[in-house]
Amino acid sequence: PTCQPPGAMGACYSRELCTSSDPDEKQARGENTKFRILRFWGSVGPILLHYKWESLLACGDETDRQTRHGRLHAKYAPEARQIIENFGGLFIKAGQAWSTKAEITPKEYIAEFRKLQSEVPPVCWQPIRESLERELGAPVEKLFDSIEQQPLGSASIGQAHRVVWRGQHAVVKVQYPGVRDVIKADLKSIEMLCRITNPEALTILKGVFEHFESELDYTQEHRTLGMFARAINSSPEFAGQVVVPAPIESLCKGNVIGMEFLPGPKLEYALRERLEALGMTGQYTNMKDMLMQQQHVDSESDEPGDGADGQTSKSPAAAGSLLQRIGRLAVGAVGVDSVLRAVRLASEARLRCRCPCRGRAPPPRDLHVMLRTVLRVHGYQIFVCGMFNCDPHPGNILLLPDGRIGLIDFGLCATVTPAERTLLAKLFIVCADSPPHGMSIEADARVAKAVRKIGVRTENSGNQVLSLFPRLAFCKIRPEWLDRKHIKNIMEADKIVDIPVYLVMVARCAGLLRGLCLGLQENISIAEAWKPYAEQWLREHGDED
Repeated sequence: PTCQPPGAMGACYSRELCTSSDPDEKQARGENTKFRILRFWGSVGPILLHYKWESLLACGDETDRQTRHGRLHAKYAPEARQIIENFGGLFIKAGQAWSTKAEITPKEYIAEFRKLQSEVPPVCWQPIRESLERELGAPVEKLFDSIEQQPLGSASIGQAHRVVWRGQHAVVKVQYPGVRDVIKADLKSIEMLCRITNPEALTILKGVFEHFESELDYTQEHRTLGMFARAINSSPEFAGQVVVPAPIESLCKGNVIGMEFLPGPKLEYALRERLEALGMTGQYTNMKDMLMQQQHVDSESDEPGDGADGQTSKSPAAAGSLLQRIGRLAVGAVGVDSVLRAVRLASEARLRCRCPCRGRAPPPRDLHVMLRTVLRVHGYQIFVCGMFNCDPHPGNILLLPDGRIGLIDFGLCATVTPAERTLLAKLFIVCADSPPHGMSIEADARVAKAVRKIGVRTENSGNQVLSLFPRLAFCKIRPEWLDRKHIKNIMEADKIVDIPVYLVMVARCAGLLRGLCLGLQENISIAEAWKPYAEQWLREHGDED
């Protein structure tokens, strides 16, 4: 593939990385990194100065300052999104994190940052080739029988290529040369920006930074891949149903991971077919982003007069808002499950009509069975393996020709200690066994107690938020949750001030899995799906904290 233009969205740091990986080039890459920092502040600096100038003109009048800043938010939010897209990588992850925090991010910026996508184009072939040869110690022609220069997939820090190695089809995942230096530079830029504009955002971005640090460690990912391959492939419960590619030790060195090749399309393609039949994917290029964003809780998108002139917008977002209101009426009348069942039947009927006309085979009819297997195997990871994939989006799940499910990409995983598994087990069981939020004071108190023991803290230590938060994360979607403003008001009345990182990562995993369920028009309780593993853990290890 050709190099992407430096300004391309999420361009994988192509300006800094699409160079030779020879050690003699390190100084040049360092200069590119410095230039990247200068380019960033050259783009952001004038915006910050304009905000500062308007604050000075307000002369201490807070109402006037807010009015002036409101105009600047409308003016600069689209430009800020463009800057993020131009720099890609870590900046996109940070923007996506800010888009979920309405308490510190202006609504104009939230609306723009939610358009950010994680899809990235590949880096050109030459530095990838040189990185392979440097890490594995031989020319590519001697290392492999053949190698496909077009990558199977690309991400923020590396890309994967299909190879034939000693007559065996395999995959090599290669980290971009110089990406560590670029990420360190980006971390400094983002940290400085937060200190200037909003110090509270530093706490939110801590998880984003840890995400990238974890993904950069290919040695750890190699070990993790091997552990999951042994644990899942040999499991009596999942043998013949789920497979993880085993690492090829001879191809795992430094910033390269070699593994078995698993044939078959990504679940993303089958899911996209189904959602396209409902007209739901037009504004997204990345299914992972769509599945997470559809679960956001905010109120701004539902307010009238979203246009800059105060008039009702005629944009697709406004149309989606109208559909949401219609959906609320239907859900209020017959319930979430009934509405999703009707939508599922409609989408399946449209798929049966569309696929033959386009010469395509329809998606597998047992996708729902496969989905439940995916849910179970992630509960197994948490409670049996003690480590789980935090990023189970549909691009990391394969549909193999023999009917098995393939799980790939274990770059972002989290461990859970025995004590943490005990606390999680109790939380999932109490959530699964309790009635919906607000229907029983006693049940809400039990849920709040379980989440307090995990270490979640709020400003007022009240039961309402502590009993609602885990249900929002792990239980079936309720009709009343569609009133986003109501939910937001509850959560902001007693803000969460402390939450353990491992619970954040479990909630992330659950959010993506529930997004898969919603994509197939199923309303699933993650707590109920993982309850059998939680109960097994407590039976075998006791229920002492």
